[in-house]
This record gives sequence, C-alpha cells and structure tokens, in this order.
Amino acid sequence: MKLVAPYRCILPLAGQCGLILFGLLGLYAVPPTSGRMVLLPLTDGARRALASIAIANGARLVAKGPWTGSLLVEGRRGELAPALLRRGIVALSTQMSGCGAPTR
Repeated sequence: MKLVAPYRCILPLAGQCGLILFGLLGLYAVPPTSGRMVLLPLTDGARRALASIAIANGARLVAKGPWTGSLLVEGRRGELAPALLRRGIVALSTQMSGCGAPTR
C-alpha cells in the first residue's frame, strides 16, 4: 500500500515524538538511587511477602502505598532491586504517584 506524500513525511516525525514521550515517562517512573519509592507487587505471593522482603533488604517502611498492596518505603535502589525483581515486585518513583509531595 502506498502512502500519500504528506503522510510519508509525518510518520517518521510522529514516531520520534512518540519514542521521546515514552522515554520521558520511563525516566519519570524510575525510582531514585536512594530515598522514597513505591513498591508495587505484581502477584499475590509478592503482596504477602512485600514488607518482609523490603525490610530484609534495608528499606524502612513509611506508609501504605497508593495502590492495593503497595508500600511507600525509604531505601537504596541498588540494595532493593535484585531481591524485589526476583519476587515480582516493581519499584517506582514516588513522583509517579504523588507520594513524595509534602503535606500542609
């Protein structure tokens, strides 16, 4: 199928803009090296073991997270990431969910 001439010029530009937006969203969701992050379990087993895994790997529990079963913790990503990923738990930036916003 042949594309109309104007669309041939727009498609690469639209693709690049889409990749840039996707990349920025990904960077926004990446947890900090150290500090507050949201731990999001992906399975029921991960939800049950979430707190104990986080504490065992140096995290300090701060509060209940914004999503069901999630936790807000303070810790170091390098210490937490390997153990969390093996158990089906994803760490997200607190900016992603608004958890790090100061209260008045």
